Amino acid sequence: MEIRGRRKTDNKGSALVVVIIAMAFIGILASVLMYMSLLNYQMKVNNLKAKDNFYSAETVLDEIRSYMGTQISESVGNAYENVLQNYSSTSAEEKTSKLRYYFLTDMQSKYMLAGSTDTNYYDLTKFFGTDCLTPEVRSRTVLETTSLDDLSDESGWRRIYLDESGTVKVTDRNGLEITAAENPKGRMKLYKDGLGICALRVTYTDDSGYVSVIQTDLRIKVPEIDFSQAVTVPSITGISMIAQDSIQALPTDPNLPSQNEIGGSFYADRFIVGSTKEGEGSNVTVDLKEPTGKENPDKRMIAASELYLGRGATLNADQYGELWAGSITMHGGSPIKAGSKGTIRFNGNGVYVANDLIMSGADNVFSAGALLNEEYTGEYVGFGDGSDGDSSAIIVNGTNTEIYLNQLRNLTLAGNSYISLKTGGGTSGAATNTAGENVSDIMMGQSIAVKSDQLAYLVPAECIGRSTSGGSVLSQKSNPITLEEYNDKIWDVNNNRLRDDVIDVALDVPCEALKGNTLASYGITSGNIEKYFKRLNSKITLVYYYVNFDAGSDSSRSNANRYFRDYYSMNQSTMEAYTGIYTKAIKLREEGSGAYIMHLAGNVVMYDDAKTTGSRENVRQDSLTADASNSGYQAILKADQNKFKALTKKMLDVYEKVTQAERADSANAYTNLVDHSTLLTFGGVLHGGSSDIDASKYFEGSVDPKCKAVIVDGDYTYSATEYAKFTKGLILVSGDVTVEKDFQGIIIAGGNIRLGQNVKVNADKNAVLQALTYSKEITAAGGNTVEYHVVDFLKGGEGYLQPDHQTYANTEINLGDLIVYENWQKQ
Repeated sequence: MEIRGRRKTDNKGSALVVVIIAMAFIGILASVLMYMSLLNYQMKVNNLKAKDNFYSAETVLDEIRSYMGTQISESVGNAYENVLQNYSSTSAEEKTSKLRYYFLTDMQSKYMLAGSTDTNYYDLTKFFGTDCLTPEVRSRTVLETTSLDDLSDESGWRRIYLDESGTVKVTDRNGLEITAAENPKGRMKLYKDGLGICALRVTYTDDSGYVSVIQTDLRIKVPEIDFSQAVTVPSITGISMIAQDSIQALPTDPNLPSQNEIGGSFYADRFIVGSTKEGEGSNVTVDLKEPTGKENPDKRMIAASELYLGRGATLNADQYGELWAGSITMHGGSPIKAGSKGTIRFNGNGVYVANDLIMSGADNVFSAGALLNEEYTGEYVGFGDGSDGDSSAIIVNGTNTEIYLNQLRNLTLAGNSYISLKTGGGTSGAATNTAGENVSDIMMGQSIAVKSDQLAYLVPAECIGRSTSGGSVLSQKSNPITLEEYNDKIWDVNNNRLRDDVIDVALDVPCEALKGNTLASYGITSGNIEKYFKRLNSKITLVYYYVNFDAGSDSSRSNANRYFRDYYSMNQSTMEAYTGIYTKAIKLREEGSGAYIMHLAGNVVMYDDAKTTGSRENVRQDSLTADASNSGYQAILKADQNKFKALTKKMLDVYEKVTQAERADSANAYTNLVDHSTLLTFGGVLHGGSSDIDASKYFEGSVDPKCKAVIVDGDYTYSATEYAKFTKGLILVSGDVTVEKDFQGIIIAGGNIRLGQNVKVNADKNAVLQALTYSKEITAAGGNTVEYHVVDFLKGGEGYLQPDHQTYANTEINLGDLIVYENWQKQ
């Protein structure tokens, strides 16, 4: 039997198997890598979409915060204005407390449900309005909130959104529509430091259908203002001129006629209409007038020392704003122009005077008040009551004077008039008699007085030179007496004393001119007798005896008032005859003719030259006694006195806003406004560098080439050439400014401002604000550049660009920082 062997084999097929396995492995690995890459890509896409959707939802909140920021700004402004109303009577702590109260109250009122007084809930619809959200964001947004403390309770949630037709819908979470009477409301919490808008839920859907949800509380914080460090700057945008010395309207040729116009607030130590020289400026008229459509009832026109009306000049004022003056002096008509008068007309605005209105020379006309819309308007307030050395009255020293105060709503004269005496000097009696050497002004019992009224204050003749045994030592009773008779009968020149057995003035003698009263009955002592020696020529000197009441007490002023009334009642015809020489009219309103405020520290004798029957005079009795016990009136007087100080120091209404340094005697509105050191440095850099000095004084921008700022260390003339370059803006000069063409904006001078023929100057808010933003670089010595900003030349310059005109030490209010998120949740 044949045995067969196994078939032979080899490994020729193994390589193919290995290749197939390797290819399969590589394919699997490639597939895994591709899958991982795809997965990574999808994850990144989803992450990007999630982030985009998240930030889209946050955009909704950003728009809500922006809307709230505007409202916070308004509330801060409103709160601050409310604090300022009682600024002077509150401490820094009280101001802070009041600011918090007013701010939070105002914010609550903005978010409360309409018609509701409940401050515990806010109206959700106010965050869904078109003034809050842009149309695109609004169409993709759903806002929700709940009025319940338990956020998990679905029944309290309400939502607001736009349906497909663009109609606002308000529903609960089940989609049940809520009636308009049930506006969706959320909880509004009041905290010590702010206000909370609770549980505001934002759902946003983008155009790809991705949805994101954010829920948060919005916390509104009370702004922090340190009132103890606040420095207030005046609102210069409403001011047309500030001159450290004077503002004067007078053409270069003083004999030319000129019609000048001034709008807006202004400040000067002296405000001069016309010329201070006789025979010049008699054809100058100044109108204090607001441009039509830009009337400013808050303007302040300040003449710190004096409003001076030159001879023959005219000043007219419209019904807007307030004029404040240290005193007003009028000098009559021009002696070289027939029929000329010196005229001031205040047509319904407020006039406030610290000291006297003095009318000298012939032919003055003064009127204040007007009948507007069938109502008496205007105020003349003489607020100087003697406490600060100022005593507000009206003095007539010239002839043919007319005074019309019969259309005022308020007439206040807090002071008494005075007779000004001068020493005779060099006479035998005056040289040795201290009363004659150093005479005082004589207080009168009147608030409006004409020159002839001083007759009433001469000591009655029967009281002078009385013998201790009775009777008179004089040859005849008179006042005045000659110096010879005085030395022969009363004064012992050799021994420099009264003669023996002679009473200089008897205080206990009944006087016919005083209704039989004695001088002593008016509180007069020997210390109240003033002797005045007046030299007529080299041979004749007269000695006058006056009664001089103590000005320091109301009882003495009351005695002076009573003294005058008694004298007038016994000597009316004589007084009236003399009054007619000096005045044609002194008119006040009758007390029963409509609403009228009148306060008179002294009597007023009214006079009407036009009356043809009966007496042309009658006396309006003082209100001194009633006013002394009127605490409200006394507070107003004090407030006016402080306001005048604030205006003259810094053009502010509130004296408490003026710092102690700014109240210095040498300080004024110019020195407290202008940073003079920067102005001097600027001038030095210009003169020491390579810049064109003339061209460098201009600061300008590209928006309005006609609006510029001009900074000059020295004098400056705004001429026709300058007018061709710019017509508005800001002019700041350390010296004098001459204005030859019309200008809009503000002119600030360290010296005088002189307005040329027919020049008009008006305030311009927008032009000044524009000019304050200008800056420029100056090439200094050595080629270095120095950058100057217009606001650098003003003290507290950054405050002029702030809405509340405040500069705060280490305090900035960032509205964005006042709104913060709390309890943030993203779903």
